[in-house]
Amino acid sequence: MVSEAGDVQSFLVQHPPFNQLSENQLEFASANIYVAFSKPGNELQLNKSTLDGPKTGMLIVRSGSLEIRDQQGVLIDRLSSGDYLVPGVLYSNTRNIPRIVVLEDCLYYELGDKAFQSLTATSSEMAAICETDKTHTVYSDDTGDDGSYQADDEVERKDVYPGQYVKDTMSSVIIFAAPDTSIREAAQLMREHHISSLLVKDKAQLVGIVTDRDFRIRVLADGVPDSDAIRTVMTPDPMCIEVDSLLQDAQLKMMAEGIRHLPVLDDQQPVGIISQTDILRENNIEPISLIHSISRTNSIDELSTVAGKIPDLVVKLVARDTRAIEVGKIITTLSDGITKRLLSLATEEFGTPPCDYAWLAFGSQARQEQALGSDQDNGLLLPDSISAEDAGYFKDFTGYVNNGLDQCGMPYCPGGIMAKNEKWRMSLQGWKSCFSHWIEEPSPKALMHASIFFDMRLITGNTELVLELQAFVLEKARSNTIFLAMMCDNALLHSPPLGFFKTFVLETDGDHNHTLNLKKRGTIPIVDIARNYALSVGLPALNSTDRLYAIKQAGAMSGEMSYSLIDAHEFIAGLRLDAQGKQYSAGLKTDNHLDPKELSPLLRHQLKDAFNVVREAQAAKKARFGGGVL
Repeated sequence: MVSEAGDVQSFLVQHPPFNQLSENQLEFASANIYVAFSKPGNELQLNKSTLDGPKTGMLIVRSGSLEIRDQQGVLIDRLSSGDYLVPGVLYSNTRNIPRIVVLEDCLYYELGDKAFQSLTATSSEMAAICETDKTHTVYSDDTGDDGSYQADDEVERKDVYPGQYVKDTMSSVIIFAAPDTSIREAAQLMREHHISSLLVKDKAQLVGIVTDRDFRIRVLADGVPDSDAIRTVMTPDPMCIEVDSLLQDAQLKMMAEGIRHLPVLDDQQPVGIISQTDILRENNIEPISLIHSISRTNSIDELSTVAGKIPDLVVKLVARDTRAIEVGKIITTLSDGITKRLLSLATEEFGTPPCDYAWLAFGSQARQEQALGSDQDNGLLLPDSISAEDAGYFKDFTGYVNNGLDQCGMPYCPGGIMAKNEKWRMSLQGWKSCFSHWIEEPSPKALMHASIFFDMRLITGNTELVLELQAFVLEKARSNTIFLAMMCDNALLHSPPLGFFKTFVLETDGDHNHTLNLKKRGTIPIVDIARNYALSVGLPALNSTDRLYAIKQAGAMSGEMSYSLIDAHEFIAGLRLDAQGKQYSAGLKTDNHLDPKELSPLLRHQLKDAFNVVREAQAAKKARFGGGVL
């Protein structure tokens, strides 16, 4: 069916790449478009000429949706209104021609091949569509032949250091020596400046490099006198790399040449040096480096400076597609390290504590699921034998630590759940009484506390105190079905943001209008489900993924449901981290909100599927716990 050009043009101008075309080009495209319609379940064939029109050069979805799968049924992409595909690119692999299947009533436009080729010849935006080599990472979430869960396997992987450059990783502090400098003097220079390599210059020209390894192999092992000139043991005419080179090129050059240091040149002049250690630190062990830096700080100001590097690290981890569960554990490990260092600094400030104590983390820190901007939830567990005088010591002590955490990017808890609040500094018996009250008389406030305090982990201090409290809490909660039922009902207030027809239900809050709250309506419902089931069978695991695995092993949840929830949690948490990384990079305050329009059609569909998994799991939880009987 031939299109009505005016209506088509009004639609195309709203979507890329057509919104970059000139008015004449847009009119030409609209005049050469055919309109087609297909029902759910139909498979589209676009690589042949049809009776109604020429061979399709481009398909644009007007309404409805369709999906693309390979011959093995693996999902490649999903398209909805405004999305397009180019059959010539899609069918380029004749050995594995993908299938295009309609998901819901689909109205789409077919741009003829000759018209498409004409546009690509006159428009760089249209030409770029054909030049782009779109590869897809495909995952498998099937169970194995033995019924065990198979971890996600990537069919294709990204470069190890995508988008990273030598200039951003190199050390710009370089020390030079003349060729006649003695070996001893060179070694002293390296020790003085805490460096592992030294560049050798003759006047203005770089003529060599000497490293720690050279001293071991060429000096000590061969018995060369340290009075000899450095030129006798240096590597002459060293391999170099340009300052604007990709980091992966530096890595490949080092591997190919069997070297560990590269001088960095800009216009033939050395401006820095990069080593294997620099690359590893940049891409693999920044958390370890930060932990070491944290342990060496001597004041809250120094600690705050180191903590300020954490958001940059998270942005890098997200850019490398690090799994959300791993990013959460890394952030939490750094938070734990900051907390421990503050406790040590507090001890130096106020003297040795008069008795044993246990510093407790609650909520996301306890579960090792922190994200950027997570606030602090903590408390202090003290022995029953503590005196009033000893208890007084901890007022200033805990205030110092909580204030320090706030300065280090872990803001005060809005609800005041912090150790500096006397209410949350208690003896073992005091904590037991609190938990007993919450479990036996589960008021709305008690249920709110339960959602935080039942995720409890020791940061440092007396382990026995914590083990006794945890055992008491698990046994008490497990035996009270009314409490578990009320926890279930309270948790169901956080429902996934899906309407009846699986459409997104967006926030109407003034500051975050038309967005999704990925924490409140996404990850928190999964956390609540995992906690409810874990308490019902007395499982000590805290991390939500660990809980879901353990729940499945205990027979309290089907493997299909537990693995689906694990995948949904990972996916939603990953989108949340990615959005926070973009907010931080743009200089914005990080939060938990995301505009779904920023997602591709495929990601929107996947997010809806993830929310639907949560909704089904909540229904199953309601059936299990809602009546107060297990």
